[in-house]
Amino acid sequence: MMDIDTPVVNEKNIEREANLEAPVDEGVSDLAKDQDSNGEGKEMDEENENDENGDKDADVNDDDKESIKTESTEAEPDDPNEILMKAVTHKDEGNSHFKSGDLVKASRSYRKGTSLLKNLNKENTGDEQVKVLLVNLQTNLSMVCFKQNKHQQSRDVATKALDIDSKNVKALYRRAAACRKLKDVDTAKKDLKLALQCDPTNRAVKKELIFVKKEADDLTKKKKAALSKAFSSKGGSFLYDDKEEAEKKKAQEKKLKEEAEKKAKEKRKVEWEDECVSLLSRGEEAITFEDYEKDIKKKKEEAEKARKKSKKEEEDKRAAERRALKKEAKKEESDDDDDELTEKELQMLRGYKKTSDGRTTSYFSREQTEEEKKLLGNIAPQRLEETPAPPQRLESTASSKSSSTWNQAGTWEEKDTSEWCNSSLTIFLKSARVEIGSLVGSIKEVKDLSGDASVAFVSGKKRYIFDYNASVKYSFHDGEDNRVASGTLQLPDISSTAMSDELEVNVLAWKKVPSEENLEAAVACRDALVCEIRHQVFAFVNAFNTEY
Repeated sequence: MMDIDTPVVNEKNIEREANLEAPVDEGVSDLAKDQDSNGEGKEMDEENENDENGDKDADVNDDDKESIKTESTEAEPDDPNEILMKAVTHKDEGNSHFKSGDLVKASRSYRKGTSLLKNLNKENTGDEQVKVLLVNLQTNLSMVCFKQNKHQQSRDVATKALDIDSKNVKALYRRAAACRKLKDVDTAKKDLKLALQCDPTNRAVKKELIFVKKEADDLTKKKKAALSKAFSSKGGSFLYDDKEEAEKKKAQEKKLKEEAEKKAKEKRKVEWEDECVSLLSRGEEAITFEDYEKDIKKKKEEAEKARKKSKKEEEDKRAAERRALKKEAKKEESDDDDDELTEKELQMLRGYKKTSDGRTTSYFSREQTEEEKKLLGNIAPQRLEETPAPPQRLESTASSKSSSTWNQAGTWEEKDTSEWCNSSLTIFLKSARVEIGSLVGSIKEVKDLSGDASVAFVSGKKRYIFDYNASVKYSFHDGEDNRVASGTLQLPDISSTAMSDELEVNVLAWKKVPSEENLEAAVACRDALVCEIRHQVFAFVNAFNTEY
């Protein structure tokens, strides 16, 4: 490419210049000394007393731009040897600035030297001396960027040096150190292993590899800890937030229940004392509180047993009514379904039959019915002298009010009314509202409403059939419109066979638990709301009967 045989810049001079880098003269051996004396990569990590200038130095800061601009206005030498000598001068200046702690000026000098040599090594085709000097300048610049905590720039500059010499130990070390700071431990480990292959005895590379492995282990431990926390039921994991919230709510409800039971027990004690006074006044023997509690418990159990028995009897009665209704409908639809064959059916099976005038004919010979004769006239073959009777007109009959025209017999007809009933039942349930003292209870939402409804005409009688289930969300507010409590009620059986004063309404746990001072009022308001919901269901049934 060029002749570098002048006495000014010869191979020995270039070798001497390569060894003048104060922090990086012999590959990374001096860095190993710094690590031995200062610990884990201290020369890379410590805050330099002149690092306040580092933030002012961007990839090419304003001062560099001005300097480069000034440099470009000067007459650049055309002789490659002169360019090489000038680049060596910039490198010496950079080394001096680095030793004095002026990282900004050191960076500027290294950049100037690099800019001069780029044109001599286009597409990495330059002379070997140019490549050696350019790699040294770039590794020195990478060192300065690292000292200024510009780790990404340090990595990129070291990568450019490796583009020229892919096995340069100094460049591999620089890029590995920068990658470790950028948490790219995989690339750092790969570069250090390659550097050890090129220089197996380099202590700095070995130490840096130990630091990288430690960094990788730390990252792995952090990831494991994060995953462990994510799936831990005791570490505040977001996966268990709902579960913990439910447990807290359950514990709060349990506490309120225990307090309510305690108050109820105190009230029973007062009643027991009154009962004892009453017994003694009548000359009877007083009973212990334990016996009194047993009597109360026994009475409650008997009452609950009677209630369940009554409920079961009512359900059995409704089920029997439903079965009877279905059985009646089936019977009316198939009155002529008998297992025993009639004489007429037997004749049809044999392949012949008798006509109305007593003639025996083939099964496939068809005879007009009287109804067809009224509609079409008699179309049987006749002699020509006979005049056929004109067809009689079938007079229409008035349609029954209870069924459609085609169902004049009034056996079974059903009309779907689900759409009207769905919307109407929702409106009636939402209109439920109660006021107990300072609390106002209302229905906020009707959800999970499912079922169907219809009007059936059976044997001339109209029957209203519906079967629904739903859930309603309610809330209680005080006089200042503050929400005191909220919850959900379930209506599992809103059907035409379950309409009674004891319409089943299931009360679920509080969604918003009332405070202790509002608990009694909230329970009373909830009971009143249950009664009002039953009333609204009956109002819906009356509206259904009126509409159809």
